[in-house]
Amino acid sequence: MKKRNQRKDGKTTKTIGQLKKDAWKIFSKWVRIKGNWTCYTCNKRMENSPAMHAGHFITRVRASTMFDERNVRPQCMMCNMFRGGESGIFAQKLIRELGQEEFDDLCSKSHTLHQFTQTELLNIIDKYSKK
Repeated sequence: MKKRNQRKDGKTTKTIGQLKKDAWKIFSKWVRIKGNWTCYTCNKRMENSPAMHAGHFITRVRASTMFDERNVRPQCMMCNMFRGGESGIFAQKLIRELGQEEFDDLCSKSHTLHQFTQTELLNIIDKYSKK
């Protein structure tokens, strides 16, 4: 029996956009759980709250770093949306956590173009569903 959203040849019928949305949903949940539901920038704890987001230092518009674990941390809605992501605090903490060289590498990576494939997004969905 074939899975839902799957053709006879085993490939998905979902579009890249739909897969990206699915991948983001699973990845962002993993980020929030991994961060113990604590805001990276203000340290507010909000277990299982819809007000807890997976915040990016480098915006999600940059596909090359959208699913990069170095770039995404749990953030409360206030920090992520109403305080512009608290990018200054976010950057300082990332530099301390990753080191300057890794931080610079992340920033450089954000300037590369990336177009997701179905296979890549399915692998992201699979990977973070299992974590």
